[in-house]
This record gives sequence, C-alpha cells and structure tokens, in this order.
Amino acid sequence: MYFKRKLRIIVWAVSGLVGFLVILIPIVTGLYVLDGQYIIPLSQRVNNTIAIGFLIALGFPAVVEFNNYRWERQVDKNIPRLLRDITEAVRSGVTLPRALEEASQRNYGPISKELEHAISTFNFGASFEESVMSIARRLKQPSALRFSTILIEAHQTGGKLIDVLNASVDLFSSLEEYKEEQYTNMKPYMMTVYLTTLVFLTMAFVILHQFLGPLYAASVGTKTKDSGLLSGVLDINYYTSLLFWASIIESLFAGLVAGKIVDRTLSAGLRHSIILMIVTIAFFNFPGI
Repeated sequence: MYFKRKLRIIVWAVSGLVGFLVILIPIVTGLYVLDGQYIIPLSQRVNNTIAIGFLIALGFPAVVEFNNYRWERQVDKNIPRLLRDITEAVRSGVTLPRALEEASQRNYGPISKELEHAISTFNFGASFEESVMSIARRLKQPSALRFSTILIEAHQTGGKLIDVLNASVDLFSSLEEYKEEQYTNMKPYMMTVYLTTLVFLTMAFVILHQFLGPLYAASVGTKTKDSGLLSGVLDINYYTSLLFWASIIESLFAGLVAGKIVDRTLSAGLRHSIILMIVTIAFFNFPGI
C-alpha cells in the first residue's frame, strides 16, 4: 500500500497531536514544575514521558514513510524485469499491446495493478499513448515516467521496435545495478552511525559515573560544603537529564543522516531515529545508570 500525500499529512498530524498530549501529561499532573534554576526536568520519569511523546509523534510517520520508500524501491526494481519480459514477448512475434496485456497477468509488485488498469483503459477504447501514460501518472515515479515514454516511442518507431526495447532494457538494468551497488557501498556507513550513537552513550556513562558522580558526592559532603570549594557543582540529576536529552537529539539526527546516506532520503531515516531513541531511553533507564 502506498500512502498518498493527504493520508501522510493526516498521519503526521494525528501522531503529532497524540505525542504532544503525552508530552503535556507531566505538566498537567504536576510531575514537572518549571524551576528557575533548572529548566530541564530532573526526574527521569518525566524525561521518559516526554521522550515517549516524541516517539509517538515520530513513530507512526516513520512506518508510513518507510512503507512508501519500500513501495518506490519495488517500482524501480520491477521496471527492468517488466521491460525485459515485454522485449522477449515482442521478439517472439507478439505485438507491443499484446505483450503488455500478457505482462499484466504476472506479478511485478506495485506496477501490476497500474499495468492492468492501463490495459483495461486501452481495451475500452483509449489510445495506446494515453493508456501507457496513465501508468506514469498513477505511479508518480520518475522511473515510471521514463518507462511509459519509452514504450510510447518504441510503439511509434515501427520496424525499430525491438532495437529500442533492447536499448531500454540495457539502460534500466544498468541504472538498477548502479543503485544496488550504491546501496551496498553505503550500507557500512549506516553501521558507523549506529556505532557513533553507542560511543556517545558510553561516553555519557563514563562522564556521569567516573567524573560528575564523584564530584557531586564530594560537593555535598559536610567538609567540602562548608569550605565552599565545589559550590558551583549542580545537582547530579541535572547532568543526567542534560546528557539524556543530548543523546536523544543525537539519536534523532544520526538516524536522519543514516537515511540520507543509505536511502537518499531523510524520511526513510526516521526508522533509524526511532530505533536509536528507544536504545537511548532503555540505556538511561537501565539499573545503575
């Protein structure tokens, strides 16, 4: 299923509204009261509630955007296979419209439904050009527009039909091989993004337990407190909250960067952001953190 723009906007709006209401829960219930010294909530429970609100606001849109991304990839992957089957059918002596009709009975992912619709339109009296261009209009993909244009041009060439189709098969196959190679080469960078988030969390753990924790414990000691040597040290919960939100922000943008590098789109990277944010929340709620 492909979520069209209107439905995507509805999902984003509803998810954002529900997430915002969840974020308001600590304020409405009195769990979080604005303090003049500490703006960031010191309670991990409040931080968790707000973070879950962000997860809800981004979680469902992430599913929708990733679903659309996979749908678009299926279109791009199946067009070379469809064009290759059409070429083989035409080479065997079948006309181009008949080859398209035979192809509409096979499974080419999201293209099959639109191809069947185009053939039905053609059988009901529409021109070949209009019927084929309906595939591009309904799929709304650049590769689908190229596919429709090539079929129309090939149909108009007459005697050079097979030559045009052969060249088109080579072109689309080369483009798809390039995309697959590019995806394979970029995939290790996605693991690098995940590792950077884990390194960030490890550094937060070390800073809290090896530096700030002992420093805060010394500042609240009787002798040190009376001397005023560590009077500038703030509440340890403040530093924990600060590192928590720094990790959440890092997880969000790291996921978007992973999507842009590997999938070439920020929206597809939302799924990585959700995964990294869940890992961050679990890390800061682990006993001993």
